[in-house]
Amino acid sequence: MIHKFPKYFSATLFFFCIWILGQNLNLNNLESEVIKNNREGKYKVSQKKLSDILLKDNLSKEEKGNVLFFLASTYRSVGDYPMCIDNLNKAKVIAEQLPDDKLLMRIDYEYAFVYFDNSDFTRCQLAMDHLAAQDYDNPYPEDQSYILMQEGYLFSLDKKFDKAEKKYNDALKIMKSASPCNLPIVYIKLMNMYGKSGNIHKTREIYNESMRISDSCNILKYKILTASEMEKIYKENNMFGDAYIISSKLDSLRRLENINSTVSEMHITDKVYTEKQQTIKEESDISKRTLVIISLIIFIVIIIIYYYKKTSGIKKDKLRMEETLEKMKQEIDSFSQSDDDIKLLNSQKYFFLDSDQLTERQKELLIHLAEGFSNKEIADKLFISESTVKYHLKNIYNILEIKDRKDFFLKLNSNS
Repeated sequence: MIHKFPKYFSATLFFFCIWILGQNLNLNNLESEVIKNNREGKYKVSQKKLSDILLKDNLSKEEKGNVLFFLASTYRSVGDYPMCIDNLNKAKVIAEQLPDDKLLMRIDYEYAFVYFDNSDFTRCQLAMDHLAAQDYDNPYPEDQSYILMQEGYLFSLDKKFDKAEKKYNDALKIMKSASPCNLPIVYIKLMNMYGKSGNIHKTREIYNESMRISDSCNILKYKILTASEMEKIYKENNMFGDAYIISSKLDSLRRLENINSTVSEMHITDKVYTEKQQTIKEESDISKRTLVIISLIIFIVIIIIYYYKKTSGIKKDKLRMEETLEKMKQEIDSFSQSDDDIKLLNSQKYFFLDSDQLTERQKELLIHLAEGFSNKEIADKLFISESTVKYHLKNIYNILEIKDRKDFFLKLNSNS
């Protein structure tokens, strides 16, 4: 039964470790889940899950920073840019404390994307210039595709259509291999460029392709954005009949998404989350204050005990000192006789003191030996090692022609 215990213990320890590891947040799985929900228009599901995770006490800095980043991208997906930027700012404060710059890089890219989506092209350009200056080694190729697409759009605004088209094609090439379902993002900007140049035929081709991919990937948001862009292009080119047909389709799609209601409900959820955070903070502050008060009380009690013991110790030390002084006085009185008398007494008691062959150090050692001290005790008294004591005794025994300690005491007794 005893031999089986280590096996049971090892098995228990193994499963406990598995359980502990299982408590860690899998950021990759969480991000995949959030992306899937957002593509399907389940923004509230994403926000609810991320907010619940943020309320946990056991999150690491890396986990909390990434969850805030996922929450920011969710708000960008519904066009709530202030909330997106607010969560990015919170995530950045944490990311700057991490040893790895991966999260900080993703946040810097997200700033460029949200400013672009919000048509804040001045800040977008500054954000892209910042990215270029950082020279990040970005493992997410779709991010690079988005940046190229944004650069193309800025060229398109300046009517530099050749440069814009090249940027768009470079962006499409990367996106096709990296994330095909996100191709409509680039296609919509390409539609905008061809619409401005009056190439309606090319615009329709891209529109159809963008809607096809949005359907196959089941991304309602991309269908709405594609149809909305096509409606705008028709109106800009005075094709109001076509614009009306697209508008009817767009209304149906928007009813399915009901984005305004979604954003409103997300704000309510965020308010609840913020209030929970405030409650947790207040409870934490109360706990901290209570802990400080308890610690202070304990400290005061320790100080009182310390001074009580110190006072008692001083009294005891005083008594010991008085006793020591009394003993010293007695010893002084007992040794008030002349040195000659002492030498005489010692020489009568210890035969070896008259030996001219022994050194004073050796005689001192023999006195301690005669008084019954062990080798270790003699070593401590003379501040030497025990092996040195043994060495001296061996030499002394040879000089005095004594065999051992027993022989020494026999001789000592015979001379007393």
